[in-house]
Amino acid sequence: MPKVTVYIPAHNYGRFLDAAIQSVLKQTMDDWELIVIDDGSTDDTSEILAPYGTHPKIRILEQENKGLSFTNNVALRIARGEYLMRLDADDFLDENILLVLSHVLDTKPCVGLVYPDYYHVDEDGEIVEIVRRQKVGEEIDLLDLPAHGACTMIRREVLLELDGYFEEFDRQDGYGIWLKFIERHHPYNVNLPLFYYRRHGESLSKSQRPILETRRKIKNRIVEEMNLPCKPKVLALVPVVVGAGFELGNPFTRLMGKPLLERTLEQIQEARSVDRIVVSSNDEDVLAYAKRFEGVEVILRPQVLARRTARMADMPLHVLRTLGERGYVPDAVCVCCVNTPFRSGRHIDKAVDTMTIFNVDSVISITEDISFFYRHGKNGLTPVNGSLQRMLRLENKALFKENGAIYLSRVDTVQAGKFLGERIGHITMLPEESVRISSAYEFWLAEKIAAEWIQTRPSGKLTFV
Repeated sequence: MPKVTVYIPAHNYGRFLDAAIQSVLKQTMDDWELIVIDDGSTDDTSEILAPYGTHPKIRILEQENKGLSFTNNVALRIARGEYLMRLDADDFLDENILLVLSHVLDTKPCVGLVYPDYYHVDEDGEIVEIVRRQKVGEEIDLLDLPAHGACTMIRREVLLELDGYFEEFDRQDGYGIWLKFIERHHPYNVNLPLFYYRRHGESLSKSQRPILETRRKIKNRIVEEMNLPCKPKVLALVPVVVGAGFELGNPFTRLMGKPLLERTLEQIQEARSVDRIVVSSNDEDVLAYAKRFEGVEVILRPQVLARRTARMADMPLHVLRTLGERGYVPDAVCVCCVNTPFRSGRHIDKAVDTMTIFNVDSVISITEDISFFYRHGKNGLTPVNGSLQRMLRLENKALFKENGAIYLSRVDTVQAGKFLGERIGHITMLPEESVRISSAYEFWLAEKIAAEWIQTRPSGKLTFV
């Protein structure tokens, strides 16, 4: 029986497929089999595969178009190798990847999955950059950055134990496996670039919105179905300080005809994971307005906590003490500010699921920024998150910008006088979702996004196109 099964799901990537197959044939290790599954292609995939039909180490299957996750499970059922690795039809391998990754699994019986660094290449296969992953157990302990779905080698018996792939999702198959895997097993990574990840106009991973939405759904399924601790009882807290900031961030400022405070409360009410909602304000008019909404409680904030010099942690701590006197103690507090109008209930639920899965102290909402940043040093500007050569992208140098939409912390963190804990998870929001109104320009931008980028339903709720 072969040591490694490599399989290629192929759907209309005929122009790249031969390079992928050849990269397997050129491996320095020869104890492998290759399965190519033509997933209902309508291009020249069958013609590309025809010459390989008699190869003794290659099996070719044809099926109606079933999608990636279904095809993954087909490969899992028919694979004969001890280890399994997917190769996407538009990517290709370094000649040593099977040798290196299988050696890790051979020599480290406690490791169930191993993945390498990789090259980004353009449509013509030319290297654009090298992506170096953080070293598990040395540079990173919180496993919230998953291995790449393709070119990750996993023990077949582990995949079978995890019941394979979620078939209802048409992308992010590796993310679902990763979340199931890390609950029971140990990953390992090799800091060598051992495959070539092609970025082109038709890449499945190109569109960020469906990726983030699929990850949200996967997290929810993991929380609902896996044997995880009980989800936290979450208090949603809306802090409103009148007279202490930019006027267009006022809770009664109307965005597309609806006050910011009303939008915020509606967003929270959409979240299935929120147990209770409180508005904390120093302004009686704000509290009176918030009382109009079903299920919303109000707490008058002392003026000392409305000053700019007040610590961020003091406001939720005051609310928790007040609620404690009323006999209510939540497990976590989710702070939602009124000047971030494009947060949704789904984002809040995703943050709570993230806290549950990774057992972190806090979760914040962020946007990724791949720009080059600099700090001023002795000789002028020096790079913060990259090198002057711009070819090597280091995972531990990536920068994430908090957008102010969600701050979720466990109660024991807040009671210790901290706004955020030591272990901080995150949810990613798109740039257009991350506008924080603190200036006239940002209010104008929010209006433009709401009017031209996002559809407004008759109910007044915003829906991204």
